[in-house]
Amino acid sequence: MKKKLLVSVSGGRTSGLMAKLLFDRFQNEYEMIFVFANTSREREETLYFVHQLEEEFKLPIVWVEAVVHHGKRIGSTHKMVNYWSACRDGSVFEEVIKKYSIPCSSAPHCTRELKKNAINSYAKSVGFNGCITAIGYRYDEPKRVNLIKAKDKKQWYPLYEWGIKKTDVAMFWQKQTFDLKLKDYEGNCKLCYKKSKRKLLTSVLERPQDAEWVMKMELVYGNVVPPNYSGKTPLKFFRNWESMQDIIEESKQPFDIAIDQSMITDVQTSFDFELDEQESCAESCEPF
Repeated sequence: MKKKLLVSVSGGRTSGLMAKLLFDRFQNEYEMIFVFANTSREREETLYFVHQLEEEFKLPIVWVEAVVHHGKRIGSTHKMVNYWSACRDGSVFEEVIKKYSIPCSSAPHCTRELKKNAINSYAKSVGFNGCITAIGYRYDEPKRVNLIKAKDKKQWYPLYEWGIKKTDVAMFWQKQTFDLKLKDYEGNCKLCYKKSKRKLLTSVLERPQDAEWVMKMELVYGNVVPPNYSGKTPLKFFRNWESMQDIIEESKQPFDIAIDQSMITDVQTSFDFELDEQESCAESCEPF
């Protein structure tokens, strides 16, 4: 009997490569499901890229969105969508904020509710609960890899195991007929608070329209707080209690502009990672 494997498809180039390699090489060993969780704040380029993975690579990707249960002490479950029906207006994310408050670095419940719980809910519904989960951490991301945790939580990092680095991912996509049309500092989810300051500032300069939803959430839900919370209000999305308006104002001042390194194939030219040391998110947000 084949072992069951849940493949987390985040919508980034790295997870796209991982999904392709697993699909091509391991179908005789694993019964696999490929799952993408849409937060409703994904960039349109991300949604189209996942759709192209389905169309060009014939990957059988399941699209899910979180279903929030207000007034109940249960986590989010899921509903199934697809490229055409996937929510794009931020309303799924807003439902999470209504119940759990604005997420931030110290309370990252958006990843838990919008991605992890939704994916686990689907996996349970098809008999894949408790199976091995493949996650797209690369060999050059050792800070994201915890092999002891991986064993305890039944996680597998195949790209890390195979020694695949960012430059290998870039070379792979340069050979394909399609690619994710995003700069790596933009990320899949618009203005993710896990991004480094300079990436946020650069993104605000390039896509100021993305800030409108964040400002609305801070205005409407800033005083919605988690149970037993005793900190200051209103809550803000970003580090050091900075609001969206603070980030916008900072973007008007001189700063080190983020550089797109998604397609760099020469490791010697990947020179400015140190400017993003505080970052806890790579090109895409992994739910597990």
